[in-house]
Amino acid sequence: MSTAADEELRALRARAYGPTADIESDPAALHRLQQLEAMTKPRASTGDADASASEIEPVRQPEPIRPPEPLRRDARPEQSAQEAEKDELDVFADAAVDATDPLAPKQEPAEKLAAWFTVRTTRILWVVAIVAAAVMSAAVTFALVKVTPVASSSGAPQITTLDATSTLKVPAGWMGAGPSSAVFDFYGLALVETTGGYGGGGIGSECFTVARADQIPKAEEFDSSNGWSYDGPVYTGCAVGTFPATVEVPFDSNVPKELSERFPSATALQFVYDGERVGVFLDSE
Repeated sequence: MSTAADEELRALRARAYGPTADIESDPAALHRLQQLEAMTKPRASTGDADASASEIEPVRQPEPIRPPEPLRRDARPEQSAQEAEKDELDVFADAAVDATDPLAPKQEPAEKLAAWFTVRTTRILWVVAIVAAAVMSAAVTFALVKVTPVASSSGAPQITTLDATSTLKVPAGWMGAGPSSAVFDFYGLALVETTGGYGGGGIGSECFTVARADQIPKAEEFDSSNGWSYDGPVYTGCAVGTFPATVEVPFDSNVPKELSERFPSATALQFVYDGERVGVFLDSE
């Protein structure tokens, strides 16, 4: 064969057996390859040349090479992480070698790539399983210690803040009030700073008492035998730890008239004393 025919044969073989084989879609090129390969075979005699040319042996596809067994982490328990990484890189190296030789039979690099992905996917699934187990464990732990929330009793809006500007005189000793106790006014109610709860129910000294202002006695009304007289309900609250002193006053027949007229649809008031000021919260229908 001439040099040109030899080069043509190499190019056609690359299209037939190389990694980017496409000769099956080109009947003319396939026929030419068959002719050139037939010319490379030794001939018994000159008389057989025409028969060889007319009976060209069809191109046989090479037997597919079996891909390497997928790498498995459990196949070699003693294999280190570095060795496993090297094995994975070798799979890619083999595929690269196959791609560089145009005359080499097709080695199905996709199958070798699939083997590499099998190993990588196994690692990923192993990590995902550990993370999922950790998340499930945390969820179970949270479920065991979860506290059901309870709505705050003071869901009502705050309508005002009171300062101790009252001119009402509260006698020392009344309900635990002292000579310098702070006094707050709110629509006929008197809020008096006291050193304990009414009837001894308070804890500590940061307390306050709510009563009708028109029922606060004068100092000269003190009876040494019976003490102070008072006609009406008394509400007391004291601070405990970080919780401020809190008093709730219901709207009933005992509230002052000016308070019921100011808030005709109210059902209750809540007073919160922080030691300096009083926050007022209103609950209404």
